[in-house]
Amino acid sequence: MKFIVLNENEMATLKMMSSHHPNSFVRDRAKSLIMNHNGIRAKQISDIFSVQIRAVYSWIKSYEDKGFIGLYTKKGQGRISVFSSFSSEEQKSILDKIDQGDSVKETTCFINENLSERVTERMLKIFLKKRLCLEKNTMLAQTSTKSGRISIESRAIEEFNESDER
Repeated sequence: MKFIVLNENEMATLKMMSSHHPNSFVRDRAKSLIMNHNGIRAKQISDIFSVQIRAVYSWIKSYEDKGFIGLYTKKGQGRISVFSSFSSEEQKSILDKIDQGDSVKETTCFINENLSERVTERMLKIFLKKRLCLEKNTMLAQTSTKSGRISIESRAIEEFNESDER
């Protein structure tokens, strides 16, 4: 069994992440690193967090290789949305049903009766929420470019690229 050694700053940051980070998976991974540092075995950690022991070793290796960034899930990892299998016309028909005033329950029944995939009301709510955020971000991006201001995201990307060049 391999135990990691953390300095005071890393320990303080992990404690803050484990209690205040908005993503539960980051909180869990930070807690697991603290537990490992305190001498708790990977098997016990995997039992506590209901994950496979390989996941715990993966979190430790990822932290050692990438630091705090290694605690995050990369874009594209995780479960693929059921709605990604629908064509754009099918997605448009779903959004039209909602725009017409149909409830989430009625729209879910429509999807299950007429389309190839089975979905739950919760899945539909998540799809609609993500779609709304996407539309809102698109509108914000358009207004920020029209006004001539550089968005915060653009500045952050530029600063990141500049720091890489140094």
